[in-house]
Amino acid sequence: MSYRDDAAFWACPHGQDARHGCVSCYEESADPDPDLPVWDVAVWFTSDQPIPVKALQDVHRHGRRFLLDKLSAPRIYLLTGHANAAGGGQAVAGVIGFLVHNRHVVHAFTVQDTRAVRLSPSPDTPTGERVWP
Repeated sequence: MSYRDDAAFWACPHGQDARHGCVSCYEESADPDPDLPVWDVAVWFTSDQPIPVKALQDVHRHGRRFLLDKLSAPRIYLLTGHANAAGGGQAVAGVIGFLVHNRHVVHAFTVQDTRAVRLSPSPDTPTGERVWP
């Protein structure tokens, strides 16, 4: 894959690099289009400052099925969540957009790795054959 292909793959609909987050994608996820596929997204990131335990616990109350966990290594965190999006890049942009939107909690962060897995089946799959996780 060339750099140009890579950039196009990671561009969200708002022209942002999904790996840097997109607040617009995050805000759109507040009222998701139910016709869009559901994605399970995981983002591993580092933070320059420790994230307070209370903030880690409060994320699950966010209402969008987000969880923020501290891993055993110093200042490495895992943010997971579900997002309705046309593609994995947009889903990643929205979940990372949560971090960008909440800079008061996570002041500075660097994304180390991402994963987006489509949970809802392909629209081509006959209804009787759908397998839900």
